[in-house]
Formats: sequence, structure tokens, C-alpha cells
Amino acid sequence: MLVFDIFDNINIRYYYNSQSKGPGFSRQFGMDKALGQDYMFMDAGDQLHFTGALLEFFNIIKNSGNHEIIIARYIEQYRIKDGSFRYDTHPQNDWKASYGKWFSAKYIKCIGLRWLDNLRIYEDTYFVGLACELSADIYYKNSVVYTWLCNPNSIVRKKENKFYQQLHLWAYMNRNYFKFLKNKMSNRLQDDFNGYWVELFFKEQNYNPVDQSKYILQNQLILEENQKLWLVCQRNLIRNINKWAKKNKKYLNQDTKKVQIYLEKLNTMAQHDNNNATNDI
Repeated sequence: MLVFDIFDNINIRYYYNSQSKGPGFSRQFGMDKALGQDYMFMDAGDQLHFTGALLEFFNIIKNSGNHEIIIARYIEQYRIKDGSFRYDTHPQNDWKASYGKWFSAKYIKCIGLRWLDNLRIYEDTYFVGLACELSADIYYKNSVVYTWLCNPNSIVRKKENKFYQQLHLWAYMNRNYFKFLKNKMSNRLQDDFNGYWVELFFKEQNYNPVDQSKYILQNQLILEENQKLWLVCQRNLIRNINKWAKKNKKYLNQDTKKVQIYLEKLNTMAQHDNNNATNDI
């Protein structure tokens, strides 16, 4: 550990792990060491959008008190074909990325939420999604405070990682997401469960899983662990998929004729016994 005492009223403690274990592990490690009232996460290759970015958060607390979560906006930098950069400003109601947010340490500890150490991608969808979904006090700030810089070697953008084809990890993340909501007896669990199978249909249309066997296993386990939810979900799954296709512009041209086959496949999965399955991803 290194301590930087360059400021009058704060010491920066820097911890370095020689072995890369993914962002979830690092963020949880930081949370376990942190002593402050709020958590903010920042990737090494990114930056605050301007020098007064943190002041936006401090002023919110000064003017309206502490909140369970404060969500501001962030900008995403990306490169186009000619090599130049473009910027996309994300909405302030984002419940997936960890960027531009403050989380109350008291609130996070109260609901018992931790990062999934063994999940290298979709880890923020899990943590941020659950934190937001269970919160009754989210303050939204219409101000850009964070810049997600373009890094071709990042976990998400590195082509060799095939980020969008890691469907077994997407399934594993959602499986743990449902477990957490079930333990909290959330009244949104059924809607989230329904939405997962709708979205998964379209993911299957666009991406081939990099690990088919693990992908199938995780979905079998989801169905096995949530049999009552599946009984409700399957009744309207075809209708919900067709409704989603019409509602979301990016799916307008998707072929929904395979929906019946998809439903039959899931029903077959739901009957599979995985008592001896491991939790290895």
C-alpha cells in the first residue's frame, strides 16, 4: 500500500494487486478497505469529465442531504472508421454501468450487496442493477461527471474477448441476480425473470455463445431454481417477445418466427435434472 498525503484534508491510499482478477474483485477490495460514507468507482483508463466533477456530488449532499445512490451522467468515447473520436452522452437513468455514481456505504452494507469476485464482465450490471432496483432513494443529477475513454484493449472492447458472445456469463450473472432478489423478496423478481428470457431470445438471434455447454447449463440451473417463476413466464413469453420486437427499434428486423421453437427448447431445459452440476463458470 502507498499513501499519498499531498492534500491537506485527505490521504489517498493506493493498493496494487500483482495479479489481475477483474474489476469486480478490485472494486470489492476497495470497498472493504474504504472508510468514507460513499463509494465511487473509476476504471484506471478513464477520467473525471472536468475538475469540478466531484463537487457536483458534494453539493447534492450539502443541499438535500445524503442519498442511497446518486446517479449523474457519463460520456463514452469511441473511435470511428477514419480514426477520429466521437462521443456519446449516456442518460442519467442508467442502472447498469458503475460510472458517474455514488453509493452510500451504509445502504450497500444494509442490503448485503457485494461484487461477484469471479465475474469479469457484466459485474457492474449485477451490482449497479441490484443496488438501484432495491433502493427507495435515488437522486438523479443531469450533469456529465465522468468520461469512459476509448481503450481497444479493455475487457469490453477487445475483439478477442468476444464480449457479446459470452452468453454463459450473462446467464450466470442473471442467475445470481435472481437469487439476490429472491432473498430480498422483491416484488420485481417476476418481471425481471420474464424480461431475461425475452432479451435472451434476441441475444441468441445475434450472437453465438462462445461456450455452448456452459451456456446451456446456466440456463438449466436458472429454470431449475425458479420453477414457479417459469410457470408464470412461459404463459406470455411468445406475446412478450413479439411486443418487445415492435417496441425496440434495433429488433424491428429480427425474425420472431422461431419463438415457438425457443419456448419448446426452454421447456425441455426446465425438465432437466442438474443435481450434480458445479457452479464453475
